[in-house]
Amino acid sequence: MTLVPSSLPACPDENLLAAFASGALPSAKVLEVEAHLDGCAECRELVAAVAAESSLPGTGHSRTPTRLDTGLPTLSDPSPDTGLPPDTRLGPYVIRGVLGMGGMGVVYAADDSRLGRRVALKLLRPLREGAEEEGRARLLREAQAMARLSHPNVLPIFELGTAEGRDFLAMEWVEGTTLAEWLRERERPWREVLDVFLAAGAGLAAAHRAGLVHRDFKPSNVLVGFDGRVRVTDFGLARQDAAVPSTVQMEGRDEATSAKASVLTRHGQVAGTPAYMSPEQHAGHAVDARSDQYSFCVALHEAFEGERPSLLPSDAAPRNLPSRRRSQDLPRHIRAGLAQGLSPDPEQRFASMDALMTALTQPAGLPLRHRIRIVGAVLSLMALLAGFGVALWRLPSPEAPPAADAQLRAVLAGADGAPSAASFPPLRLNEVRELSVPGLRRVAVSDPVVLSVESLGNGKLRLTGEAEGSTYLVTWAGEAGQMEIFSVSVTAR
Repeated sequence: MTLVPSSLPACPDENLLAAFASGALPSAKVLEVEAHLDGCAECRELVAAVAAESSLPGTGHSRTPTRLDTGLPTLSDPSPDTGLPPDTRLGPYVIRGVLGMGGMGVVYAADDSRLGRRVALKLLRPLREGAEEEGRARLLREAQAMARLSHPNVLPIFELGTAEGRDFLAMEWVEGTTLAEWLRERERPWREVLDVFLAAGAGLAAAHRAGLVHRDFKPSNVLVGFDGRVRVTDFGLARQDAAVPSTVQMEGRDEATSAKASVLTRHGQVAGTPAYMSPEQHAGHAVDARSDQYSFCVALHEAFEGERPSLLPSDAAPRNLPSRRRSQDLPRHIRAGLAQGLSPDPEQRFASMDALMTALTQPAGLPLRHRIRIVGAVLSLMALLAGFGVALWRLPSPEAPPAADAQLRAVLAGADGAPSAASFPPLRLNEVRELSVPGLRRVAVSDPVVLSVESLGNGKLRLTGEAEGSTYLVTWAGEAGQMEIFSVSVTAR
């Protein structure tokens, strides 16, 4: 089983690079960051942008983080320039601590005294002259973007308001961590990593259907709740997708579209994260939903391989990505999907996030009616035929003829005339049921974690529901090795 590396050799967090640029890091950390910068052009570019901002007159801040990572679960004491210590009241909200901060905003944990609930409260920091208007416009755009979305994988907005002369955005408080921290906690199977990314991808797809482009998708802008729910957050750079008709126009001054302004606005704020940007966004060209798709694939590749993909030439065709780290058994269709999503040419990527997620979960050519379990069922059956013997029982009878294997291959390939999967009555968890197959010669199950199978002799099988989920049960019977495929579900009740 492949485990994704827990100690990712990824680029330092943007706030750490900002502290390095402003001279706020301890000497030991400085040496670590310098060693990383020696081999990372993307981080050198980001540090240069932050340093340029901090050198501008009238900045008024001793440290200049680049972007705001919202929703961090760990509270910390506010820095001297935030101005809102714990127990400060802001309208109906009581400040409890700082969750995160960036060049333009601070996110606090706060209690809503009206409804008795904890919220995440995003406020603008005191900004230098000329930047306040831009900050308010950005906060408004973020609120408008979030208000247009109602999806379980998107962080919801509660309120946009003003109190004590401060603009704020109240959002759902999430007990959990960021996807970036979740990946660093421990080694995880690639299936578990993929499931979390697919949930985040569903949130991105919902934004795209609403006509929005996130423009800053990265693991630190995804929250993984302790309840298991995944939420995409930080829509501060979201823009209307010109290719998607919309009756709602987002207000606020748009940012410049020059190549320089795509990385650094005229006030020095980093717009997006270079390490995850698509080539067109990095070049300052107009972007659409396919730019988010590229960023998503960069993050997923990094999670699987422990490093970001090497940049391809602008005219390079999509290709299967080699395994550099510890995911050598990552299925071929996932590698192919990532390669296409990482194409430098947007026209060569998938038409939508939904199409990308289908490619990541379903081998090409397999009819949807055969895909019972999102990840792994078909691949497990292929492994049986390849001779790995996983979850395979050969009953005390002559070997099934080669035609049986050929028939199963036809099913997996979606060939015309291949048998379809028959529905088997659902089993409850720990329920035991017998199945009689006259002339049974061989049996296989695609996911033995979900369903265990025991031969009782005389063509009888004992099936036990071991875990919630769905799987395939395949039997071969008779002199001709007639194959039957059953889709079996195990439910909690």
